[in-house]
Order: sequence, then structure tokens, then C-alpha cells
Amino acid sequence: MRTNSKNTFSVFKNPIDDIEDIVHSYELEFLRNTFNEIAIYCQGNWTSHNVIFNWNPSNNIIRIQNNLDILIPKKLSDKIRIMISIINEDLKLGYFGFFSDKKSIYFQHNILLKGQNYFSTEQIEECIDSIVTDCDKYFPAFQIFLHKTNNPRIAIKSALVETLGEA
Repeated sequence: MRTNSKNTFSVFKNPIDDIEDIVHSYELEFLRNTFNEIAIYCQGNWTSHNVIFNWNPSNNIIRIQNNLDILIPKKLSDKIRIMISIINEDLKLGYFGFFSDKKSIYFQHNILLKGQNYFSTEQIEECIDSIVTDCDKYFPAFQIFLHKTNNPRIAIKSALVETLGEA
């Protein structure tokens, strides 16, 4: 369905400004790369994360991306795509992807802001938290895949073993 933009009027400020205000209040390390992009640095359980918010004002979409510092050898490219597909089946927000040219893994989520005139604090917090949580959850699976077994299902199963009960 197309909107009739002639009859629609909204004042929309740059949501990257709101994100900058919030991460500054949390005293997180960040860098405002451009007018429409901010990179936030977070320490995860296994590695540090560089969560990038990029706003495209022409379509009012915010792309949130975290590039994992994991390089995949060319011979494992097809298997890592299978592994990413298996992992993505269980994700609630966002998805993992594979840059063929860079041979690296990333996590991404897109948010459409059409019809909204702000990006809420809760949305920003949830985006950062869920990206860091999902990247931390599956980082060991990618490491097991690379260094122990080249079997995607075994790597995922080994990394996601949960302990039951108390010691």
C-alpha cells in the first residue's frame, strides 16, 4: 500500500541524535561517524561489539549492525551460510549474515520508523541489548565451528549446552 505523501505532514528529527543522547547518559563509548550514523562500543562476554546505527532518511529506516571479528576461510563459506541459516531460525529480532567479499559474519536488524516521530529510549535500549545478547550467545558456536568441528549443527549444539540444576 502506498501512502499519499501530499496529504501527510510530519516533522521528524534525526533519530541518531536521540541515540547519541541515550548512550551518552549511560556513559557508553561511542563515535558519531556521520550525521546519520553512530557507532557504540560495548564489551560482551566473549568479545567487544561495535554496534552501528545508520539512519536512511529517504525511507525512514534505521539499520543496526554489529560486525563480528570472525574471518571465515573461503573453503568454509558454504557451511557457515548453512550454520547462519540454522541460527536465524531461532532468532526473535534481527538476523546473522555473511559478507562474501569480506569473508566475515555480521548481525543486523532494521527498524522502519514511518508514521513515528521518534525512536523511543526503550527501543534503543532493547536493540543494543538484544544484539549484544544474540552475538554473545552464538559467538562460541562460530568459534567451535572454526576451530574444532566444521559441522554447523554440532558447533551450535556444543555451544548452547545449558546446565540444569544447581551445584
